[in-house]
Amino acid sequence: MQESKISYLERVDQLNLYLNNNFSKSSSIIFIDSNVSSEYEFDKNFNFHEISINEETKNIETVQKIWEIMHSNLTTRTTNVICIGGGVLCDVVGFATSTFKRGSNLVLVPTSLLSMVDASHGGKNGINNNYGKNQIGTFYLPNEVLICVKFLDSLNKEEINTGLIEVIKAGFIGNKEILYSVYEKQSSYYDQKLIQLAVDVKIKIIKEDFKESNKRMYLNFGHTVGHLIESDSNYKISHGQAVGIGILTGLAISEKEYNLDESYRKNYITYLKNSGLETDYKFQKSRSELLTVLSNDKKANSGKINFVLLEEIEKPVLKEIDIEEVMELITDE
Repeated sequence: MQESKISYLERVDQLNLYLNNNFSKSSSIIFIDSNVSSEYEFDKNFNFHEISINEETKNIETVQKIWEIMHSNLTTRTTNVICIGGGVLCDVVGFATSTFKRGSNLVLVPTSLLSMVDASHGGKNGINNNYGKNQIGTFYLPNEVLICVKFLDSLNKEEINTGLIEVIKAGFIGNKEILYSVYEKQSSYYDQKLIQLAVDVKIKIIKEDFKESNKRMYLNFGHTVGHLIESDSNYKISHGQAVGIGILTGLAISEKEYNLDESYRKNYITYLKNSGLETDYKFQKSRSELLTVLSNDKKANSGKINFVLLEEIEKPVLKEIDIEEVMELITDE
């Protein structure tokens, strides 16, 4: 498997210098989140294109707009397509890049904690449609990922805390040191070491299973229910908050199936409450509608769904769970 080069930069001026020293302006195109471009100064001699995006516009229409920009700017397979933004923009630009002329040199510059530890790594790119989240996508690794922790200074407490959910997930499935570190510091704490530890967990897993045939599914811990919550709320509930609740479901099932110590769930609930995050969600859609969404999940097959559970911390396991059983857990019916 080709590996992405990962660089850690402390300040935005270092990022500017890196871009100038490593990428030709004449053979590069930069897509940047409009919120980021209004907050930071970049070298305007690069070919910049602002994109305003959220989960509701993470769709084929936005991809089409990006393709049109690529076409009008004579993008080729040797062009450096640089994306500066959060996880949603990284997903969409990654998908557009992987499919336009079958791919260019992709460089991701994540600006949210969620994208720094998760979305920008591993080559999964996708868009949403009427059938669910990330139902259309590709596997296409970026050539480089440039992580500048300084971007996080502009995020509010809620954005940091929801991003930390993916960090905690990495702790549950691959490195309990992460859990101890986050719990000790409490809410809104992050540093470069913590980010690197979470990234290392993900990179180790995808090296063993790039195309998600088995072990890479471990990274979906909390995501099956999380994606269902996002869809049900019409993406008004953030990805991190939704996955945070989904992890609770995974821990509860793990207690039932593998006798996982309930203290892990209780400590996690305490952390969520101290961070101002929700610990439950009341679904709005009917049972039949939710069943349809779950049945269309990429991990579902013949009335069952591959659920990521924990035999113990750092010991994730895949178990086929009857979709009806999942419904009973999440709808109280």
